[in-house]
Amino acid sequence: MPTILMIAHGSRDPASIAEMQAFGREAARRLPLPVEMAFLELTDPPAAVALRALVEGGERHVIVMPLLVGPAGHQKNDIPALIQWARAEWPHVRIEYGTPFDTHALVVRVLHERIAAALDVHPPRPEAETAIVLAGRGSTDPDSNSNLYKLARLLWEGHTWLSVEVAFYSLTTPRVADAVARAACLGARRVVLAPHFLFTGLTLQWVREQAEVAAGEWGMEFVAAEHMGLHPLLFDLLNVRLQEILQGRTAMNCDACKYRFPFAGMEAAVGQPQTSDESHGLRGIAS
Repeated sequence: MPTILMIAHGSRDPASIAEMQAFGREAARRLPLPVEMAFLELTDPPAAVALRALVEGGERHVIVMPLLVGPAGHQKNDIPALIQWARAEWPHVRIEYGTPFDTHALVVRVLHERIAAALDVHPPRPEAETAIVLAGRGSTDPDSNSNLYKLARLLWEGHTWLSVEVAFYSLTTPRVADAVARAACLGARRVVLAPHFLFTGLTLQWVREQAEVAAGEWGMEFVAAEHMGLHPLLFDLLNVRLQEILQGRTAMNCDACKYRFPFAGMEAAVGQPQTSDESHGLRGIAS
């Protein structure tokens, strides 16, 4: 029987670490295979250390599942670099790699339910006066950033919200204040922050603060929806991703990958080798 190694990002925030660990415990309860948790950075155990412990404990089949919302550097470089190292180190061990949560319909349902729950505790207001700000961390990877726009459209379909605006915390634009300003200029009287964040943490706190301040400056009612967290549907999606692996149907996000196609201004990225460093995917290998 294989063991699942779930790899989360890691955090400096104790509340975030506790939530990641709770997610791992719930995944172990909900999935049909043993589950171990590891982290890319900031939190122990490092993914490489956890993988080594599994192999030294006799495991010969490991399924690596990334606890990541989408396709960016951690999913495309850090974890694959770790897997390549591990396959060279232990050629007798079968190591498989799964797909992140990405733009699956269940993610749309999670976001919608978080928004609905937040609005339920506020006085009713017509949807046409409400704008949603779907906020993500942001990336230098166009594939990852474009996914947030796709989720925004999927979230908007079937509703009469004034708009669903996209915002990023860093690395790209529009920023949170920009998205709130756009919603105000379109005529929104209420703005709902919908965090496309799997776990809590300092960045999520800063995003909420930025959105609330911007809404106040524009005289709009502000509502903060909960981040995705331990929503039950995410564990259903984990099982979907697991079954894809077990049935040989895992599909990587290569159709719009900057390492395969020359996007404007990113031509030098085409064909770059997958790499990581001792602070991320290769953390703990020397120990």
